[in-house]
Amino acid sequence: MVALPIGKLAFLAVKQVAKPISKGLKNIALNSKIFKNYVIMPVAQGVNWVDVKVKTTLMGASQAKVYRLNENVAVEYGAEFISESFLYVLGAAIVLYEYTRSAAKEERKEQKIKDETETMKSEIEKLCSSSMESAFVMEEQAAEIRSLHRQLAHLHSQLAKISKPDS
Repeated sequence: MVALPIGKLAFLAVKQVAKPISKGLKNIALNSKIFKNYVIMPVAQGVNWVDVKVKTTLMGASQAKVYRLNENVAVEYGAEFISESFLYVLGAAIVLYEYTRSAAKEERKEQKIKDETETMKSEIEKLCSSSMESAFVMEEQAAEIRSLHRQLAHLHSQLAKISKPDS
């Protein structure tokens, strides 16, 4: 019977729910003065600063001045950045969870194979030991049979002497 990938379906559901949550965060950011002034605006200005510095450095003008974004652009840019960051972090967490789950599953499979191999080696060693014991017992029995053959031959020769009349 095929197992249902419940974990993957759950993560797909979380990912689908995350998009409206991301939009909700964006709306909260746009409507809350405190969140806008202390989270959104500094994030937007920081991301803008890094963006401009990287671009100007790549173009060879590393001393270029970075201008601050106006409030409306900064709020929109910051809210968008936070909502997208939320989605990326969630996606990364899902990938990391799947990776660790898969690695643990593979490790359990390898451990099972290792345990089975050890069990087989142990059984082979027992069989070899048993085989050697059997060979030793067979050798003892062969020696016993040879001894009995010699005794039988000796008895035959004595019987032959007794049954022969002295001539």
